[in-house]
Amino acid sequence: MSNNFTYSNPGVIEVTTQGSKPPCLENWKNDTYLKLENDKMSFTTTQWNFATARGTVFVSAGRWYYDLTIKTSGQARIGWASQNYAPESNQVGCGSDQDSWGWDGSQQKTFTDEKKNSSGKTYGEYWNANDIIGTSIDFDLNEIRYYKNGKDMGVAFRANKFPALHPCISFYRGCQMTVNFGPTFKHCPLGFYGMNPTVNATQKKNLLNIFLQYHKKGASLSDSSSRDVMKAKGVMDLATELGSKSPMDPHLLLLAWKLRSKKFCEFLDNEWMVLWANEKASTLDDIKASVNRWVKELEKNDPNLNKSFYIFVFDYMRREKGEKCTALEKDDAIYCWTLLGFNKKFKFFPDWEKFLKTSDSKGINRDVWDSIYRLHEKLGGDIKKFDEDDFWPILIDDFVHDCLLK
Repeated sequence: MSNNFTYSNPGVIEVTTQGSKPPCLENWKNDTYLKLENDKMSFTTTQWNFATARGTVFVSAGRWYYDLTIKTSGQARIGWASQNYAPESNQVGCGSDQDSWGWDGSQQKTFTDEKKNSSGKTYGEYWNANDIIGTSIDFDLNEIRYYKNGKDMGVAFRANKFPALHPCISFYRGCQMTVNFGPTFKHCPLGFYGMNPTVNATQKKNLLNIFLQYHKKGASLSDSSSRDVMKAKGVMDLATELGSKSPMDPHLLLLAWKLRSKKFCEFLDNEWMVLWANEKASTLDDIKASVNRWVKELEKNDPNLNKSFYIFVFDYMRREKGEKCTALEKDDAIYCWTLLGFNKKFKFFPDWEKFLKTSDSKGINRDVWDSIYRLHEKLGGDIKKFDEDDFWPILIDDFVHDCLLK
């Protein structure tokens, strides 16, 4: 294994070290009216139309955040755009087509695919000079949100599946804002990370050595694919070192979630570096402290944080059986629900568990998994809140009618 972390996709989140370039804004359209400032964290335009810049990084999984400080208030759009976004003219800004999503606080309007909805949708609060306006993308929930001075203004956009996204900003003449990709924010929503993970040389060396320590425990000399991968034996030993004492402890799943692990019980070196740089952790004690904090955060029952983790767990656990697997076995699903605390949170879980074990269902697919969370949100502890007109999978509908409404 090499002593350097490697990245196969230029533009994705990387770690900023001494001498490397942090993420910034770019004039990727070569707009002649757009002038980037020297630090490339702000820009101006000389015309009374939109000028649009985007971030040099993009993200496709996880929970990410950036913000801007308003210097001079005016018409602007702050948001996200896919790599396919190409505004057809300077008459339009971020949100003009189906490949971009933007919010204008001067109009209190969100915009996407303006050809279908040119007037936008009312959203949020007016912004003013000195306000800090943030935006987040949660790829588990497929939600984009905005924040004003730390206040969550709610979901602005939802999608079945967002593509890889760049930060994207459009200004009219006279509007001035300065972007911040991190690593430090005055306001950052729980469980989100900035897009500029930063370490010094000593911290990078420490993190690499820790990774290598556990990488070697799972590495096979005959398996060349393990070169930059921590395999199952190393992953399990690391989880134990970080405080996992029983199969019901969430440490391993939390770590996989934060690392955005794409294969069951495998961690990549670049995922490792980005996570701990964002956590400002460079020793094993730092890493333990972060994991312990995540466990406590999960116990706070923040609805967005917990739901994002819940959705990840299904996709992660099904991969244990292979990428083609689309469902969890019933016993595995019950184990996951118990680990996630649903046996305590969901009043009707004992009834659901008994029903599931005696049902003819061969497994739990994504639709049923998501619907149990939705049922928990809808009912709380009151079966009278069940809405017959809502669409539910047949298994959930049978459970409610056979066990709760009988």
